[in-house]
Amino acid sequence: MKPFIPCALGLAITATSLPAQAQEQKRSITDTTHQLQEVQVITGYNKFAKKESNNVARLPLRNIENPQVYNVVPHEILTDQAIVTYNDVLKNVSGVSQGLVNGSNTFFLRGFLTSSLLRNDMQQQIGNSIEVQGIERIEVLKGPSATLFGSTLTSFGGLVNRITKKPYETFGGEISVTRGGFDLSRITADVNTPLNANKGLCLRTNLAYHDEGSFQDAGFTRRFLFAPSFMYKVSNRLTLLLDAEVYAQKANDFNRLFPQASLTLDNPRKLGIDYRRSYSSNDLYETKPSVTVYGQAKYKLSDQWTSTTAFSQTNATVDGYWSWNQIVRDSMVTRNPGHEHTIQGSTEVQQNFNGDFLLGNMRNRVVLGLDYLTTATRSAASTVNGFDNVLIHQKDPRYYELTPARLDAALAKVPLVPAWTGRDIYSAYISDVLNITPALSVMASIRVDHFVSRGTSTADTTYGRYHQTAPSPKLGLVYQVIRDRLSVFGNYMNGFQNNSPARQPNGQYTDFTPSHANQWEAGIKADLLAGRLTGTASYYQINVNDVIHTAFDGSGFSVQDGSQLSKGFEAEVIANPAAGLNIIAGYSHNDIYTRNQDATGQHDGLRQWNGPAETANLWISYHLRSTALKGLQLGIGGNYNGKAYITQTHTQGSFYIPEYTVLNASLGYERNAWRVVCKLDNLTNEVYWGSYISQMMPRRFSTTVAVKF
Repeated sequence: MKPFIPCALGLAITATSLPAQAQEQKRSITDTTHQLQEVQVITGYNKFAKKESNNVARLPLRNIENPQVYNVVPHEILTDQAIVTYNDVLKNVSGVSQGLVNGSNTFFLRGFLTSSLLRNDMQQQIGNSIEVQGIERIEVLKGPSATLFGSTLTSFGGLVNRITKKPYETFGGEISVTRGGFDLSRITADVNTPLNANKGLCLRTNLAYHDEGSFQDAGFTRRFLFAPSFMYKVSNRLTLLLDAEVYAQKANDFNRLFPQASLTLDNPRKLGIDYRRSYSSNDLYETKPSVTVYGQAKYKLSDQWTSTTAFSQTNATVDGYWSWNQIVRDSMVTRNPGHEHTIQGSTEVQQNFNGDFLLGNMRNRVVLGLDYLTTATRSAASTVNGFDNVLIHQKDPRYYELTPARLDAALAKVPLVPAWTGRDIYSAYISDVLNITPALSVMASIRVDHFVSRGTSTADTTYGRYHQTAPSPKLGLVYQVIRDRLSVFGNYMNGFQNNSPARQPNGQYTDFTPSHANQWEAGIKADLLAGRLTGTASYYQINVNDVIHTAFDGSGFSVQDGSQLSKGFEAEVIANPAAGLNIIAGYSHNDIYTRNQDATGQHDGLRQWNGPAETANLWISYHLRSTALKGLQLGIGGNYNGKAYITQTHTQGSFYIPEYTVLNASLGYERNAWRVVCKLDNLTNEVYWGSYISQMMPRRFSTTVAVKF
């Protein structure tokens, strides 16, 4: 049987990559366009368990032999769940909860706030929300990952890496239309075509237009994506890739409420907030255009060595009105609107050399890398603190007085200070995996990172210039108890955060070292029943040291002896127990708290704004295979988030987001050339809140119709 081979960097789908049952169903597959579409509707294999990736370790390392825990959300899940927003993608990852909701790309990983800043292993630092149309899969790496990816694009909890769709060698594509509640209207296109006769040059273009209203009295999001990708296979040794992502967004999606210390009630349910109120206006919005260009040259130096040179350049702008609102005294909302204009440019250049060779009888895989990242930001922003106070529980004429005209008049009285900041990061790293025996492998890695802050410049001064050098080691051990089926692993991983000098009360500046996070983790990984059952379970502990805080002696000096501890358990299971039945499930428990950072002791040892301690996710998908109903698809699942503290003290009370369970369901029908999916989000119409006091979407019905060619 002739395999389908995507152009250059794609993965080949062959008969041997599927379990025997799926192979039997697809023996007649060839590379014709019609039959390639048949590959997309195979139901007799574990389609959610696409864990293998060369991006995670920057090495050809299978999940079963990788000492790091990671999750992959493949495109099949996005299609199966008819996902239209980026936040919904991460709901399929164990231990992940949303950070700032409503247009934000932030999440909690192992208790640490993590922004989604990586695209194809490199920077994409943007202020807008992320469009899912161009995504092939999302990879979520758990734990401090600075050794290979640096500190600027990661957090102590991990990282989120988006892998985009790549061209392949045959003509094909899909066009879809989605309509749904709250004025959801969406159209997407994915078109791939070879550009020359021998198929060495390919073009794949993804387009999306998304227009969505809100269940509240104000709020909307409009975004447009144009993402072309060129692949040129120059020879059997050299492959070139060039792609771009042109994005435009206009939105009022920042409607959030922040609790203050004056509250006597301890959760938003008791406050009795009318969740239909946004405390904003559709006349107040931000525009967030961005352009990212990515290029890669991959050259096979020999049978053992490969060179990969890549660059990524992003220009992003944020311009317009925004507001953050405070709840005070249990009965009032203080609105604090403002205006900002920010332009950020980021460029990253990276060179990797990959080797795969024998040392005696032992297989050795190694990556040697150099990385340069530079970022510059120009901004001008002002805020009107305490613009007005609006009553929560009754009508208030002031509610409608937040208009552009009134806000502009108030902003004219607030000083506007333009500022410029810049930084450069120079890095070198090496990671080596040595198979001491076919079952036992050891990973040893290290990164040296030199951070240069060019400071912050205003009209009359420049401050904050400094530089720091930080090493970041990583160690891992994997033993395959059953070769290629069951392994036990352990890892030590490191992350760091650069710290600028602090101006002390006496006028002197104190230099600080970077704060470091050190993780120890142990667990098991399984790939059983010919790939039909895969899973990971692990326990981890992350110690953060050298945290800066205010001295306890009342002097006001900044000192660097604080710490933080995050520990917990995570598990994920992906199963295909019967033909057509696919399940993904996850559970996590995380305990995180600060130590030696609070002079009064009110917060030390207690969870603060770190997301919920417990989360669980489940999705069950069944594709009927009988003759009469072949092509019918059913899906159901959801998420559980435990109680999430915003603030918590030993004696002065707390404020938290109540636990919740949200269910979603889908019903679809698919044939070779088309697909229809009906989805019901928030099946039970659960009233729940996201991070801080952000009322989440009630029940919504939507329908997607897709045509494939």
